[in-house]
Amino acid sequence: MTLSNDAKCAASDKLSCLLLNRSVTTYFQPIISIRQHTVTGYEALSRGIDAYTGATIMPNILFPLAAESSRLVALDRLCREKAFETFNMSAAKHERAILFLNLETSIIDSGVVGSGHLINSCLKNGINPASVAIEINESKVHDLKALETFIQSHKQYGFLFALDDVGNGHSNLDRILQVKPDIIKIDRCLVSNINQDYYKQEIFKCLAHLGKKVGSQIVAEGIETEDEALTALQLGADMLQGYYFAKPVPVTDILPQSLESKIRLIASLFKTCRLAAIKNQFQKKTQSSSTFLHLLEELSKTTASRFDGRLYELMAEHPRIQYLYILNMAGVQITDTVGSSNTLNEYAAVLYQSDQKGTDQSLKDYCLIIQAGMDQYISEPYMSMANGRLCVTYSKIFRDAAGNSYILCADFDP
Repeated sequence: MTLSNDAKCAASDKLSCLLLNRSVTTYFQPIISIRQHTVTGYEALSRGIDAYTGATIMPNILFPLAAESSRLVALDRLCREKAFETFNMSAAKHERAILFLNLETSIIDSGVVGSGHLINSCLKNGINPASVAIEINESKVHDLKALETFIQSHKQYGFLFALDDVGNGHSNLDRILQVKPDIIKIDRCLVSNINQDYYKQEIFKCLAHLGKKVGSQIVAEGIETEDEALTALQLGADMLQGYYFAKPVPVTDILPQSLESKIRLIASLFKTCRLAAIKNQFQKKTQSSSTFLHLLEELSKTTASRFDGRLYELMAEHPRIQYLYILNMAGVQITDTVGSSNTLNEYAAVLYQSDQKGTDQSLKDYCLIIQAGMDQYISEPYMSMANGRLCVTYSKIFRDAAGNSYILCADFDP
């Protein structure tokens, strides 16, 4: 919405009164750890108060207005001061909960680095910096050197850093390199309906896996349903935040015990789902291993000259197998890739093609690991370049009827 000049003047006057009277209130939204059965933190969310009407002014109106009138630094500092003051008076401080504090990251371009305002405000309210996670969105900063200085200096004070809105807008993996966050908050755009969207699930899973590798905790933002909560947990989320648990509320309305029933419910459902998934995975792995042993047994009765025909026969017996092929000990494929490509449309058939007899597979993991001496190799699920579907590859050395050694490879549907 575009304001007229008169409206802008009136709004600017309200902002002046708001800053003068410190008319900002702080709401808090809980951040939940299901595995720990507790509220691990609260995000502080600021609201302006209209000095004339007492109406609430939302941040999406307040902060752009402050930016237009070059008072963004003053507003951001006031919001942070109020957040510290309010948190200091709340029971949350004594629950060893983390205060998630939003920083309007664009103000770093205004030369605020080194002012000491943030640490002084924190200590003034008796809050340990180690219990504060500064939420930043580095895409709003142009001076990346100043951002790096700000992060390094505040990490020395003990502050934690949370990278906000990951997966939305301009977020790139280099943001993680720049910030080296303690916490990665995955944006609502990836979490919404994640239980129904395979691509969102895989992206979330990759981000969660990356977080574990670099030492970052994962928060799934915008959880609104039970299914979203369970899916995010199964994909690697450490903490959950969203309306499903609680909307942002004034400090006087923070009642952790009111969340206990939902925490218990999600914990119970997650345990049930996870156990079922583990049992199902184990059952499928057992079935695949049994089938693979049967394949090896049958092929050990066959000479190399009959491999191709025997693979076709075995494929017909085991529909869960996607492809079968055999390598010599040098890693060269000595059979065709036997399987079905009838699920591919004409365009996919150009992108995904199975390897043919004579293809050198010596640099593939399923060949290298067996050649390195492992008895049997089982891959993680991956996208097959033969058909564009998820598969799991099994490989193992066997001897044919003539006593010669080969490597059998089988791609199973996971």
